[in-house]
Amino acid sequence: MTSQHIGSSVLLVVATIFIHGIGTLVVFWTLYRARVFAVRHFGVVHNAGLLALVVISLLAVHIAEAASWAAFYSYKGLFGDFNTSLYFSMTTYTTVGYGDVVLRDKEWRILAGVEALTGSLMLCWSTVIMVQVITKIYRQHREIWEQQASLPQERVYRPDRRR
Repeated sequence: MTSQHIGSSVLLVVATIFIHGIGTLVVFWTLYRARVFAVRHFGVVHNAGLLALVVISLLAVHIAEAASWAAFYSYKGLFGDFNTSLYFSMTTYTTVGYGDVVLRDKEWRILAGVEALTGSLMLCWSTVIMVQVITKIYRQHREIWEQQASLPQERVYRPDRRR
């Protein structure tokens, strides 16, 4: 692999990390800004909507990352059109790798492996974010349940019962 290919790989990895970092910060900033609303409207529907929003946001980040790799493939003329570049990038980024589309130029094939490794790391990063959000929601539910369980049970007067 030539120095041009190594340099391209490093730049694409850095760009991917940059996109994911900004996307992650935007997701957390949005969650932070919405915390007051979330406390007032905490419930099943709100939590499901929140999780859906986080998943959709992270998917958008991953698509942007794969599209940046596809833009590079298209710029270098490694595929006939951008759609093929995007398809190859998406299957490589997610490590599905159907094999129906491959890089024709053998010198660039190592780039596909670098994209797969980078995609795996970014997917793990997103998994950590999802686990954090879900943990926070369940922790809040647990606190509510514990508060409800610790309330003193009211004695109800029932005159028809004999002692």
